[in-house]
Amino acid sequence: MRKKTLIISFLAIIASSFVCSFSNAQNIRNIPTVYLKSKGEIVIDSDTILLSDLFYSDINFEDRVVGNAPLPGKKLKLFRKDLRRIIKSSQLHWPGSIRKALLVSRASKRIPIDVIRNAVIEALETKHINDEVDIEFNNPNLKILIPKNARIKINIVQSHFDQRTGRFEVVLKTSSDYTEDQNINLRGRAFAIIPMPVPNRHIGAGQLIRKENITWKKFRIKQHSFGIISSLDQLLDQVAKRPLTAGRLIRNTDIQPHQLVKKGEFVTLHFKNKSMSLSTRGISTEPGARNQIIRVQNSRSKRIVEARVLGPNVALVLPIATLLK
Repeated sequence: MRKKTLIISFLAIIASSFVCSFSNAQNIRNIPTVYLKSKGEIVIDSDTILLSDLFYSDINFEDRVVGNAPLPGKKLKLFRKDLRRIIKSSQLHWPGSIRKALLVSRASKRIPIDVIRNAVIEALETKHINDEVDIEFNNPNLKILIPKNARIKINIVQSHFDQRTGRFEVVLKTSSDYTEDQNINLRGRAFAIIPMPVPNRHIGAGQLIRKENITWKKFRIKQHSFGIISSLDQLLDQVAKRPLTAGRLIRNTDIQPHQLVKKGEFVTLHFKNKSMSLSTRGISTEPGARNQIIRVQNSRSKRIVEARVLGPNVALVLPIATLLK
């Protein structure tokens, strides 16, 4: 009797297991099967992670938020246990697995570095420096990321400048319609800049420098040293001693006066005072540039006079009073 009872119980257990297996198979068949969109990295556009961002299926399933998206430039790691937990709470079936963590990143864009530079320069010029300045950040690879579709607004909320060293420190506040406001500390150095005359095109050796050959370009003061041409007047009526490159600073040693009078040439001499004006010819005993005083020998009297060069082979004899001065 006891043996018969054990057989009946054994059969009942087998039948129950069969029913449970059949029931589980039916349930799995009714639950949508989903698959990972990627086993490497998934990029999303919003500030939340949806179920549909991670999985796809041939059958429609109820979508929902499963977490917050990482900040721009950051990555979120989802391991197998994390994905299993999401699937279980979503009542879905995921037959797959992953060996490495699934990475989730936020689609982002970089704030143009010129926008940041201009904001910092404006703050320094407004609050600390009267001159026009240029800046360098301590981090040459500065990169501030924001969500790809965000409208960004930046503002300098704090600033400090050391007049002695030129070092600055500012707090840049970024405001976006997709993320919380961020305060970012930026450090660097500021340099005063001034406009300097430079060639606007290549000037060959021996070529006369004219006003139309010159343009103005801004340079940092620290780059300047003794002997750099800083005014247009220093260049006019000068000749390039060597080729001058467009956009490059010009030194005193790069130019020389344009000789309007050469040694041994005939020179027209003019003499003027309150009562008369005379002209004669002479022979120069030395070369001369514009406004330079040279000695000229009178062709008739052989007398040496001093005259100021006015133009090509033209000079003005200086009064005795001027020479005495």
